[in-house]
Amino acid sequence: MYIFCTDCWLIAVLYFTWLVFDWNTPKKGGRRSQWVRNWAVWRYFRDYFPIQLVKTHNLLTTRNYIFGYHPHGIMGLGAFCNFSTEATEVSKKFPGIRPYLATLAGNFRMPVLREYLMSGGICPVSRDTIDYLLSKNGSGNAIIIVVGGAAESLSSMPGK
Repeated sequence: MYIFCTDCWLIAVLYFTWLVFDWNTPKKGGRRSQWVRNWAVWRYFRDYFPIQLVKTHNLLTTRNYIFGYHPHGIMGLGAFCNFSTEATEVSKKFPGIRPYLATLAGNFRMPVLREYLMSGGICPVSRDTIDYLLSKNGSGNAIIIVVGGAAESLSSMPGK
């Protein structure tokens, strides 16, 4: 709201007009950007934690998949690194499979953040989105849902 009261009000008006026409794009898988998914920062991110993607099974590109990812942790950063970036080379390990990391729909109501999330292949975890990706978007889609959440992470205790 502040930007509407500055000299940049025209940018805000244009962006919010864009949002009106683009509101349902996250529910259809968003706009994946290979450029964003291949940023060098993701490799540093992967090495810092360290994060690995271990392939244990081949996936058919003629089918769609739903995967549960565990553990959730506070933010699900392992899932983000593995499936929303190319830091662990998910597209080379599973050629023909398009991973979609599902997150809270509220994240897509925040201006600019929604564009960033969609560029990594992140989508809302809602029935409409999952139904669209599994039945109307062709085959070779893999939806990754990070099970658990903030309430569960607050209930956890070291060693249990």
